[in-house]
Amino acid sequence: MTTTRRDDGRRLGGAMASMEAARQERELAREADLRRRVEAAEGSYLPTADQLLRGYPFMGGDMAADIRAFVAALALDRLDREALDSLHRLGATTRGLKLGDASADAAILDALGSCHFDETSDPNGTTRLRCVIYAAFLGDVEATQIVAAEAALMAYVQEWHREGDGTDLVWQAMAWSALSAVRMGPFRKPPYPVSEMASTRDRIDAFADEFRTQVFRLSREVD
Repeated sequence: MTTTRRDDGRRLGGAMASMEAARQERELAREADLRRRVEAAEGSYLPTADQLLRGYPFMGGDMAADIRAFVAALALDRLDREALDSLHRLGATTRGLKLGDASADAAILDALGSCHFDETSDPNGTTRLRCVIYAAFLGDVEATQIVAAEAALMAYVQEWHREGDGTDLVWQAMAWSALSAVRMGPFRKPPYPVSEMASTRDRIDAFADEFRTQVFRLSREVD
């Protein structure tokens, strides 16, 4: 009996220590995530495609500058000639254009659509994913659907115990799905104030914040 109690005590102590270690790990991850978001917004850090799916701002808050930095940061020597040329055209297209202008957005979308990457140049698909994310922010309906699905899958397979806030990506995935429905033409009008927002980033964040608020409100009510 005494031995059993001692063993139970050890197991309980070990479980509590593991929980505390996981809590500390998530707190460190949360702090690192916040620093990276600030650095991205200030323009000193180029976020990855995965981080953009988590709601990171574009580098310096400017998608055109983000595109140029992304093209410049690629290991261009690993790309084939067609991929290299298409990326150079994409980067050049963004120069001197003001995003939000219909003709500018159309020109960048056209350049994105002309980008070509074979499996050798982009074996894990991250370059193509980033281009799809850019297209989604510019209003392409199909790209929005792809981003919504990719964010949902990423939320499903992420290592939750290592995330500062593992739910962030869930809200972003739901927000992209909502925006996708709006862009395809839903039966219902998009809710105010989302319908009044010009920025795709603002719309996504508004949807995500509302999903988060509603779920947390319900969890408090049922506890």
